[in-house]
Amino acid sequence: MQNISRITKHQVTEAGLSLLRCEFFFTTKDSKTPASPPAPDSSHRTIDSISINSLIEEIQGSPADSSLFDDSYAFYRNGWESWDAGWETQADESCPKYISFLIPALKRYIEAPETKYKRNIEYGQFIIWLRWNNLYLVAASTGKGLPPLQYELDRKNRTITCNIYSTGKSWKNDEKTAEICFFITKSYFELKDTIHFLYHDSRFEKLSFLGKTPGGWESWYNHYNKIDESLILEDLNALDTTDNLLKCMYLDRGQPVIFQIDDGWQQGTGQWEINQARFPQGLAELTGKIRKKGYIPGLWIAPFIFDYRVPFIKEHPDWILRDRKGKPIPAGFNAPWGAVIGKEQPAGPCNYFVLDLSRDDVLQYLDQLVDKTINTWGFRYLKLDFLFAGMIYGCFKNGGAAYQWYDRAIKVLTKRTEANDGEKVAYLGCGMPFESSYLDFPLSRIGADTKEDWDYPLLKALRYNGRPSAYVNMKDTLGHAFWNDAVYKNDPDVVFFRKENCSLTDNEKELIALVNGLFAGQIMHADDPAHFDQQAEAPLTQKKLSLYDKLAGASFGNVRIEPDIYIIFSKDNKYTGIINLSDREYSLEEEKVQATAYLQTYGKNPESAEIKKKKYTRIAGQGKTVHTDTGPKLVIPAHSIYIEEGII
Repeated sequence: MQNISRITKHQVTEAGLSLLRCEFFFTTKDSKTPASPPAPDSSHRTIDSISINSLIEEIQGSPADSSLFDDSYAFYRNGWESWDAGWETQADESCPKYISFLIPALKRYIEAPETKYKRNIEYGQFIIWLRWNNLYLVAASTGKGLPPLQYELDRKNRTITCNIYSTGKSWKNDEKTAEICFFITKSYFELKDTIHFLYHDSRFEKLSFLGKTPGGWESWYNHYNKIDESLILEDLNALDTTDNLLKCMYLDRGQPVIFQIDDGWQQGTGQWEINQARFPQGLAELTGKIRKKGYIPGLWIAPFIFDYRVPFIKEHPDWILRDRKGKPIPAGFNAPWGAVIGKEQPAGPCNYFVLDLSRDDVLQYLDQLVDKTINTWGFRYLKLDFLFAGMIYGCFKNGGAAYQWYDRAIKVLTKRTEANDGEKVAYLGCGMPFESSYLDFPLSRIGADTKEDWDYPLLKALRYNGRPSAYVNMKDTLGHAFWNDAVYKNDPDVVFFRKENCSLTDNEKELIALVNGLFAGQIMHADDPAHFDQQAEAPLTQKKLSLYDKLAGASFGNVRIEPDIYIIFSKDNKYTGIINLSDREYSLEEEKVQATAYLQTYGKNPESAEIKKKKYTRIAGQGKTVHTDTGPKLVIPAHSIYIEEGII
């Protein structure tokens, strides 16, 4: 904590919850040479280290009760960016560690840059919590324009150390370095309401033209990058002619629909020009047809990264972010983007690289790119991907810290809220560092990419938490559910109903559809409307639509009770259920489900009579009730969801 002072303020929310708001400032008062300007930070800077017990005492004004706040707490780590693990671990668990020596550059996706990992320490970012049953001790970074926070949890010594990613930053005396709100809530919904109090503001109004729950079609999770003009037009013309989810849920009800073209339209990654061989009429002609259908045209771009082989970067070699030895810094690994070409590939096969965002000419280029996308090509919804690369530290031309240049760059990327013709524009952030992005990307991906398969066996074997996987995506969506419409309008990725090119079972499709509908804020669809199978897909689509309608307006929460098992509940205590992400059948006493839901909703245990006087009826998902000597048990198949309604 050298050169850091703390100012603590006690605050009470509108709901009467006590907050401990701590502001941290750089100071030279204790420096031996205060006249000399401090050197730039060479690593993460520690701003505070506090014991869990003293933190609890400081928040509540009385010593921590050891019977309540023991060592058996769960830890919610949040994660660095969209594809990092965003879920809770129990007291006897730790987050899986990626076997990194096989594909080292994959670590770039999900780890906070410049982190020096220590043994027996657990790491979290931005907003974390420790949970004792229904008691949540929360640390939430609320500083704006400041370095992102990383927490180190030492379970053995019961301490939380708070660090900032400020490498390269030269601090001035009394300059603010961080702001953290600490608080304790007694239920899941009290936690969610407090997060809303801290983070919700008018930035969500920018999304109003997309509708209350934005929805749309995208080309990625079926066609991937094998797209062309004829394929896109075929799907465009078919979207309103078959009984697919978007037609039934949005078009038939007069709601806005996004029609997004994903990866594959460009000449190369970093060469953001139209691939004329695939799109001979150009993109402006295509967006005109999308708009004529009444849809919002969307486009995928990864503005910060490039494949080393594209002509664009050969014309601007000085725009490449490099290390101290002058070598380009890999930003990550993607097999199609970086095949080896003789000696031209500077840092191993399949790596891609990042622009130096400190350069004004790079910022000017990014500004022109977005302007062209919106005002020349006619797009109104931009999916900006792989943004985490902008937070990689290197030898910036203009010195400084990565977070400063990242903040400047995303403000340039998102400054146009309207096109030149006055139409509204929205941005979807993806693969972006959470804390440094929420102010500029109210709509954002909050989990790993999903997949038309339940899991990705090879990357699972490597324990890679950012792998494309329906399973990992579900864990992230459930873990970040408390953010929705507060920190972000959560984009959970896509739902699936198709039979073709999809190995997911109907149970898994139902699980994905309901998790996305109940715990997130956008519904995207990637099935091919031109090949909609009326007999196979229409019944499942209608079944899910009727459930969406029935559960609309209910606010849902969830709590992880053991690995891959979640109890879910609505704020009005009308709906409860179980999500089973595991590979095995799971059973649990009905009364325990209801008691856990009640406790997480109201912050107190129910009387047994309050549970028993209700009649519970299954309304969604798969499962059955088995009557035993100790009472009824719910038995839930693997990879499925079960929801029941309690009626007095």
